[in-house]
Amino acid sequence: MTHWSTISATEVGAASLLLGGMVGEVAAGATTAQRRAFFRAVGARIAATHPVGDAEDIVALAESINRLWHQHDCGEVRFELAPDGLLITHTGFARRLSPILGGATEQVLRPILEGAYDAWLHTLGSGANLSTRTLWWSDTEARLKHGR
Repeated sequence: MTHWSTISATEVGAASLLLGGMVGEVAAGATTAQRRAFFRAVGARIAATHPVGDAEDIVALAESINRLWHQHDCGEVRFELAPDGLLITHTGFARRLSPILGGATEQVLRPILEGAYDAWLHTLGSGANLSTRTLWWSDTEARLKHGR
């Protein structure tokens, strides 16, 4: 007889119910700017609760952050140095959340990623005049840039 675990399904169902409700409430009661600021703050909170330590190069930084993303099945990141900043490519983040967030996926995940990467890079000494913004977004990949 096959045994199907209900604990995992129950946890996923509860998380889906709660996350969907919270995102819906934020969307219903906040302006676009307020929603963006809120979700960037969520990203910064994720970064604050999962510090990258003293990563001294982009390889170590990616390894540190990817431990978190892999642990929570939230994709992975690659960093690439550019003449005017740091290019950030995050793949696979929306895979589990898109079914829950539906049409709000980009409006939620985009600022969360911006907030998280911005916070991590500032804790490593990035200048106050530098920020993280999305250059390109798809259902499978986000490309961001930390710079001017």
